[in-house]
Amino acid sequence: DSIARQTLLPAEIIVVDDASTDGTADVVGRWAAQSPVPLRYIAAEQNGGEGVVRNIGMKAATTPLIAFLDSDDEFHPDAMERLIGPLRADPSLAVSFADAFVLPGPGPGQPPRIMESRLTRGVDTIPMAGAPAGTEWHRLADPQSRLLLISMIPSCSAMFRRDAAEAVGWFPEYRRAGDWLFWLKLTDQGGFAVQFFDAANVWRQGDNLTSSGTDALWAQQMLHVYLGLRDGSIPLAITPANRARLDEAIAEKMGHYRYWYSRKGWRAYWHALGEAEARATGPRLAHLVRDLVEPPHLTDRPHLGRLQHPPPARGAFRRCHLAHLQAEG
Repeated sequence: DSIARQTLLPAEIIVVDDASTDGTADVVGRWAAQSPVPLRYIAAEQNGGEGVVRNIGMKAATTPLIAFLDSDDEFHPDAMERLIGPLRADPSLAVSFADAFVLPGPGPGQPPRIMESRLTRGVDTIPMAGAPAGTEWHRLADPQSRLLLISMIPSCSAMFRRDAAEAVGWFPEYRRAGDWLFWLKLTDQGGFAVQFFDAANVWRQGDNLTSSGTDALWAQQMLHVYLGLRDGSIPLAITPANRARLDEAIAEKMGHYRYWYSRKGWRAYWHALGEAEARATGPRLAHLVRDLVEPPHLTDRPHLGRLQHPPPARGAFRRCHLAHLQAEG
């Protein structure tokens, strides 16, 4: 319904059903019958996750500009009208984005908006000319540097050029971190316009919450992507300065990886040290010795009881007691 209430309606709506079993097709059919916008419904043959369904939708799109909206998010009424403005005014831009408000509320210690605490107006951004009265357009001063290690673009509050998405190989088909990597890859295709308003609401459900298990998988996925960016298997023209930052991030993320897997128990920790991501950063025994040499913080001592002999990944405890990973997307 938030699409139908837009002050500027889209040319088409494409709904991709990720092999749901909840009657989505019937709901979409009833909505399409009264929709003011042409709607196409595409049912995926099997559940593939957000990357797969977004690629199905993007490839089916016939318009030059695309915006995402997940089933648990909603646009504010003027989102499309305000996001499209910079892209129409400046053909050198690849992406136009704004902020999103988190409902029913962010986690403890987290800001109520996704972007505002991660981007400083006038420091990370440069004012753009040509904005309509009452609005303010900026562009990221250095998109690659700003997006290299942090996810800050709400996917429900962004619009981008379809040909730019195609040029970077569409959306990464990962279960985690796909949004962040998609925006990062688009930095090779043009500028990023940013506006400081809420374009959408993001509804956080119970399955958005983290745990040691999900944080371990997040760390492994991020480490996989960082290594791919460094060795070129994920194409991106990284500047020398950002390559140095990437090397530092790989070392830090490997600490996150060891820490979260150590919380799952000795067997899980030892198995994780044998995975490809860990082997790419050093031998298994080298990681173990590093963790044995450096003692954990006192506040982390309760976790030691969950591991069996030999001793746990101690250095990882000391360095990486993080509830939220740096570049979650």
